Amino acid sequence: MNTSFLTKTSLFTAGLTLASLSLGVNPSMAQWNYTIDSFTDGHNAQSRVGSQSEFEFYGMALMDDGENIFIAINSNLSLDGATSSHAQSGVISYGDFFFNFTGSGLDDANGNLFAINFANNTDSGVSEAGVYRNVTGTNVAGINSGFDHLNHHANTVNNLAVNKTGGGEGARIGDLASNDAYWQSGVNQKYKVVNSIASGERVGGINMLEASTLAALGLDFGQFSATGTYTFGFSFDRNLLPSGDFIAHIFAECINDGMAMVGNLADRSIVDPQPVPEPASVLGLLAVGGLMLKGKRNRTA
Repeated sequence: MNTSFLTKTSLFTAGLTLASLSLGVNPSMAQWNYTIDSFTDGHNAQSRVGSQSEFEFYGMALMDDGENIFIAINSNLSLDGATSSHAQSGVISYGDFFFNFTGSGLDDANGNLFAINFANNTDSGVSEAGVYRNVTGTNVAGINSGFDHLNHHANTVNNLAVNKTGGGEGARIGDLASNDAYWQSGVNQKYKVVNSIASGERVGGINMLEASTLAALGLDFGQFSATGTYTFGFSFDRNLLPSGDFIAHIFAECINDGMAMVGNLADRSIVDPQPVPEPASVLGLLAVGGLMLKGKRNRTA
């Protein structure tokens, strides 16, 4: 169990009132890319799904301004995790946040992944928050009273969300289906889907960001009716990740919910940071910038 909390939470106490201009992000140029999850596929020990579950994930978003990567999460699970007598450590937290740039399925890419360790009270194999490369991932659901595999999770929540309550979308992992070929053995083999770092090389740190700071950067999960209890995020140097197509994912340590994003990071030379406009100019750009986008998945705003 990772008890190295200070490296992950100290930044919450300093500099969190920074607005987007002071962070050096031009809100008219850098845009958030959103992935919105099913709102009825987070399960808990009381067989509840949706808003009543502390494991319901609503959405995640990514922004690349050419200098930094920003990642945001909207969820019912806090950064400290959820207390559970069924977990070996007494707490079920977030797994690590993975990036796969290889173009291969998750099993085949294992050992060549990137991942970010960011949450508290985790069972991650690394103890320091930050960005890791050459990552080998593992599954920690077994010590967190979790689901055997993605089919096990999907069958359970679909029965609750759709058949018993008569409403709700049921299981989906953001941009991917629970049985998408990308998950390979994780679909139906016990404790195989990667949700935690086993080993990797730390290449840089992260800055934790609270909801007000993310809002100042233009983040708005509300436009997609994502109503998770917690909104938080983190940022890190753009140079710590490669360019190209990727699939990113995150699961709760118990696999009670998860999200995946299919996206692309442009070469940094293509994402040319623009001069930061004066505040009055920013307001004008926001007024005409086409911010009334609708939809649920892979939208920018």
